[in-house]
Amino acid sequence: MGTGFLTLPWAFNSAGIVLSLITLGCVCLISDVSKDYILETMSRADALFRARSRSEGRNLASLSIHSAVDLVKLETGKIKSYGSTAASSDETAGLLTPPSGASSPHLVRSRKFEVVELCSMFLGDKGSSTYIFTLGLYMYGTLWAYTSVFANACSYALPLSKMFGVGVDDYLVYVAVFASVVVPLTCMELKEQVAVQVFLSLCRFFMVIVMVGSVSYAMHATTAQFDDQTSCHGSSLVNFSGLYKMLPIAVYANIFHHSIPGLSSPVADKSKLSMIFGSTFAFGMIAYGLIGGVVAWYFGDSIDQSANLNWVGYHAGTGAQTPEGNWTHKSWLTAAIAYFVVVFPATDVVSAFPLNGITLGNSLMGMWLGPDIRDYENDVNIVRYFRLMAAVPSIIGACFVRDLGFITAYTGITGFAIAFTFPALLNVNSKRACNRAGIDSATAYTKGFVSSDLFSYVVAIFGGILIVFVFGSLIYEETMKMSTK
Repeated sequence: MGTGFLTLPWAFNSAGIVLSLITLGCVCLISDVSKDYILETMSRADALFRARSRSEGRNLASLSIHSAVDLVKLETGKIKSYGSTAASSDETAGLLTPPSGASSPHLVRSRKFEVVELCSMFLGDKGSSTYIFTLGLYMYGTLWAYTSVFANACSYALPLSKMFGVGVDDYLVYVAVFASVVVPLTCMELKEQVAVQVFLSLCRFFMVIVMVGSVSYAMHATTAQFDDQTSCHGSSLVNFSGLYKMLPIAVYANIFHHSIPGLSSPVADKSKLSMIFGSTFAFGMIAYGLIGGVVAWYFGDSIDQSANLNWVGYHAGTGAQTPEGNWTHKSWLTAAIAYFVVVFPATDVVSAFPLNGITLGNSLMGMWLGPDIRDYENDVNIVRYFRLMAAVPSIIGACFVRDLGFITAYTGITGFAIAFTFPALLNVNSKRACNRAGIDSATAYTKGFVSSDLFSYVVAIFGGILIVFVFGSLIYEETMKMSTK
């Protein structure tokens, strides 16, 4: 739960409560399917890697992962081997045949395969380059959005210029504060952040309870709880004209497919990865449905694009309103709840920024170093350099462009390809690579028909259609706005 849920109530109001719930449910279900495609591909990549190691009689730890990458490419005739002589297709097929008694189905193991490496193995150089470009747009835009959310919310909740009477740009001050925290965290490994991540996860659960609980109480209260609002404003149930606003936000709120390899590493029992990530989508569907539906129904058209800002006027029937419209002398508990809801989503991106920064940094390192990445992945200075290349540009950009809507409107579209199209294509091509190599393609994460080639192609095409639909709708909206000026 990063910044995705902040705009969900606004999106629910735009597309209608019922249509939004259906859309959210479909996105969560398809996202759950596509996350298994990533896990399946990681398992098959490991199987190919281990088979190549056995065929060459070498220790697993000493064999470069790119031996497996090159062999898969060699199988399809796309490149020559890095070795002195390229083997024939018949020879390579025999090399990968697992010994008798090999365990099946395949499982994700300790060796980590980044998605960019999987694309290189199974989609070729063009597929890998396309993924890196798509991921770069999405990740830089996401990190940019995190910075903007934090700085805007904090400058609104704690305006230093007013509190201390100094002539400073609060936004830029909080950008600097944010950078001082997230940049060092991005240079750390996930295992070193467990305590921070667990604490913020508990805060997110509490956030869901507070938002839904306070609004639910306000619906049945006889006195105003938010500003002078005494009743539900209501919202439409179905509004197809707002669907293009709901779709990218629903995907943006649920996407973490690009981080699955990194998130899988700290898990001890990797046979439970599908269940763990599936539980995440289940929680997201329930939590996002409650937040989006309840909050949108109560506030209606008065909902802010960043829904937490509606809690600025939360007073729970206590205190008094000033001529300027502000509420003073609220009870301490009411003030604490209002402050938590307004500020926590912004501070929560302190958790989300490093997760995404690490993923982008690792992908940049894989793109730049290529076959030599395994020689440098334990070099702390090299790793930190690429992590900084991922984190710093977005923070600098946020100093100049602060509009969250502008930042996320177009970069979020790439999430459709990352969450749906690429995982589906990887699933199909990794199965074909295993079949060519004489290895069983079944994995511990294979789930019948939804793992089939036919369903995978449906998911891939679905992602492509969403890109065209949402991008076209945004262009049409901008054109209409320009024509009315």
